[in-house]
Amino acid sequence: MAGRAMGSAPALHGRQLRGSASSSATLRPARCARAVTRSLAGGLSLAVVSASSAELTLDPSLYSEPSASAYWGDGPDASPPFRELRYRAAELSRELFDRHIQDGRVFVVEDLGKNGPMATWDCDYFRSDPVFSTAEMVQQYAASSGSGSTKRVGLRSEWVSEEAKTGAADSEAPQKAPFYWGIKDVQFGGHSKTWKQEMLKKVHKNIQLPPFMDPDNAEWFKRTPEFWFAGPGAGAMAHMDSHVQPTLSLQLAGTKRWRLSMMEPRLGPYLAMIYADGAVYSRAEPWQPHFNVTTRPGEALFFPPGFIHETLNLEDSPGSCSASVTFQFERPMAARLYRTFLPRIRRTADIHEAWPILARWAALLGDAPKKGLSYEAAKAQALGSGAAGAAFEAMDSDSNGSLSWQELKRAAGHADAKDLLAFHDLDEDGTVSRHEFAEVFGFWASMERAAIQETPKRFRNLQLRHLDDDFNIEDLPDKVTAELLREAQAQEAKVRERSSAKAGAAASRATTSEL
Repeated sequence: MAGRAMGSAPALHGRQLRGSASSSATLRPARCARAVTRSLAGGLSLAVVSASSAELTLDPSLYSEPSASAYWGDGPDASPPFRELRYRAAELSRELFDRHIQDGRVFVVEDLGKNGPMATWDCDYFRSDPVFSTAEMVQQYAASSGSGSTKRVGLRSEWVSEEAKTGAADSEAPQKAPFYWGIKDVQFGGHSKTWKQEMLKKVHKNIQLPPFMDPDNAEWFKRTPEFWFAGPGAGAMAHMDSHVQPTLSLQLAGTKRWRLSMMEPRLGPYLAMIYADGAVYSRAEPWQPHFNVTTRPGEALFFPPGFIHETLNLEDSPGSCSASVTFQFERPMAARLYRTFLPRIRRTADIHEAWPILARWAALLGDAPKKGLSYEAAKAQALGSGAAGAAFEAMDSDSNGSLSWQELKRAAGHADAKDLLAFHDLDEDGTVSRHEFAEVFGFWASMERAAIQETPKRFRNLQLRHLDDDFNIEDLPDKVTAELLREAQAQEAKVRERSSAKAGAAASRATTSEL
C-alpha cells in the first residue's frame, strides 16, 4: 500500500478561545483517517487522528511543510494575523499545556500573574525597592549601539526620558529603544557590577511556577529570568533568538504589543544568521507577522522557539512604562513543531543549537550518522540491526516492536521520554512503532544529508562541525559570515528560478493538452 504523506494539514487551528470552547487537532496524512475525540480538562476536545502507523510516511519526496495559515490559522485560506489562543490558568491542564508547547502554539494565560508574588512589580516598584533600585539597565536595540556605545541607566533614575532611536525601517516597528536587566547573568559571569546575588535571590524567591507546568521547570525559571522596560513607543526590534526552548513573558506593567511569526521556509542551507535585530524590516518583501498579540498586566504570553518576535509599549502618556519578565523552559520541548518544520529548521542557522538535539532525538539518544543518510538507507538501518535499529531494540524490552511510554521513560528518563514520544509518535497513539521510528529517523537523516550536500564544498566542514561542543557558527568572522550569506542567497535564488521554470513548463503542457 502506498504511504500517506505527512505535513499538509493543520495540527490545531489557532483560534482565540477559552478552555471551554472546542477545537480540533489532526495529524497530517494526505488521506483521511478515523478521528477519535479525546476530552481534556476544561472541556476542550481534541480530535486525534487514529490510523495505522504503517501507512504514514515522511518520505522527503512527498513531504510538504504545512503553511502558516493551515498550522496556526483557521485554515489554509486564513490570512494573518492569526488569533492567539487564550485561557485562564484554571482552564489549562498539564496535558493540554504540554500539547500546546510540543505543537508550537502561541497562547496567552490571562490571569497567570494577577495574584502572584510579582503582581505589584511595576516600574515604580523597581525604582524604589531597596534591593533592586541600585541596579543598572542596559539600553538595547538603539541605532547608536552599532558604534560600540551602550547606554546604562539606573533603575532608580528617571530612565523613561532617556530616549534613543532604533532606526527601524518599518513604520509599525518600535522607533525607540527599550532597556534590559539580565539579572540571570549573575549566575554565569560577564554581567554589570551593579547586578548582585541578593537581587537574583529576591527574584528567585518570588518566582511562582504555574500548576499546569512540569515542576522541573522551576530550575529553568531560576536560570533564565530577564526583565525588560520600555517607555512610550519603545520596544525590541524584530529578531529571532538562538535558544531552542519555549518562552514565557509575563507582563508586569503597561500594555505591550507583540508581533510574531515562524521563521520562513528555506530552499537552501544557511550557515549565516539571517534574523538579526531589525533585519526583516529591510527586505524586498515586507515582513508579515503571523500574530499580533496584546498583553496587559498579569497576562503571560507563551511562544515557541524559532519565532521572529518584536515588542512595543502601547502606552503613550508621558512617563508611562511597560515592564515584563521573561523565562525559558524545556519541559516539554516543542518536539512536534521541530519535526513538522524540520526542512526549514535544518537549513536556518539562527536555530542551529537545535540541530544536535534533533539528531539525538532521531537516533533515540544514540549515535546519529554525522553526514546523514538517504531516506531509504536510514529506514533500512532503523528497521534492521544497524546502529539505529539496535537503539530501538535496546529500548523495546518486551520485544513487541513498539516502544511504550514506560519503556521510553525507563530507558531515557521522564523528560527525554516525553520529547522522544512527541518527536516519533506520528499517529499519536501514545507509543512509537518500529515503522514510526524508521520514518522519523529516515526523515531526519535525509534532511541532514541534504543540508550538507546542498552546502558548497568549501563550507561543508562547518556543517559537519555543528555537532562539536567547542564550535559555534555564531563565532565565525564577519567576512566568512558575509560570504556564507551571499552563497546561500544565490543558491536559494537558483532553486526558486528552477522551480518557477518547472511550474511554467507544467502549466504550458496543461494548456497544450487542453487544446
